[in-house]
Amino acid sequence: MSQKEKTVISDVLKMEGVSEALKNATGIIPYTFLNDYMFRVILQKHKNVLRSIVCACLKLDAGDVQDIVVQNPIEPGKAIDDKTFILDIHVLLNNNTIINLEMQVLDLKDWPERSLSYLARSYDNVAKGDEYINVKPVYHIGFLNYTLFPEYPEFFAKYRMLNIKNHNVYTTKFNLYVIDLTQTKLATQEDVDTGLVYWTQVFKAKTWEELKQMAERNQELQEATEALYIYNQDEIVKEQCRARQDYYNHERGIQKRLEEARLALEESKAVIENQKEILNKDKELLRKSVQLLAESQHISEEEACKQIGINRDDYENMI
Repeated sequence: MSQKEKTVISDVLKMEGVSEALKNATGIIPYTFLNDYMFRVILQKHKNVLRSIVCACLKLDAGDVQDIVVQNPIEPGKAIDDKTFILDIHVLLNNNTIINLEMQVLDLKDWPERSLSYLARSYDNVAKGDEYINVKPVYHIGFLNYTLFPEYPEFFAKYRMLNIKNHNVYTTKFNLYVIDLTQTKLATQEDVDTGLVYWTQVFKAKTWEELKQMAERNQELQEATEALYIYNQDEIVKEQCRARQDYYNHERGIQKRLEEARLALEESKAVIENQKEILNKDKELLRKSVQLLAESQHISEEEACKQIGINRDDYENMI
């Protein structure tokens, strides 16, 4: 039996005995839900987890979900690269609503543009020959491990197209949601009641001890915890998680160098501006010195320039 055949075991068999093994798990979790590959694998493999997260985001009851399907599944273990890996999970809810779910831990400074691009593609879902009124509602839901707009921190932000004068909503079918994993302190009671806060805490958990404590709240959180434990034992999945982690580290390095370059440029500009200010003050002082000397000695400014030892053309440029 090949290594791949050994690891691609049915999820039912994998889950057997995992609860007992999980009890003994301690320390740092190698790959958490913040790894977008791990996030994708678990949500596409565990429908109960996916349904619970979607319900928490859309404020739905479990009974409101008759069907939920991941339309762009990945094959766990299949080699990926940074150019072909699709970040969002494309979900069809009850055959009438499209939802994109995305885990984003790096601030690449392009989230508004990219999320709108994803949302617009999904909104273009009218079948050929069908009426535009039948377009399916779309949601792009981003779980961000950073604050998108630092001047406006918010745990759960909802965006729609609306009239900027009277705030009349243009359409309720075009929705962009942002959950800031770093701002749980700003969560509302509704965010707590729907379980969204608990899911974000599960996503952010760094140790098995933290995660197991959260998992005690309900069956879906427990299933997500057990699934995370299982896939952290799967060498094929771990290999792809490592690839994503290497990508994160590479991008962080680039971002760090860009930030250092930006700060160096700002510092250089500040030095130049300071030198200009000093130079301008010196010029003003020199100009006044020439004028005072000319007035006190009853001589021309040109003669005063000669006595001070400066070029007449340079002086005229100061005036």
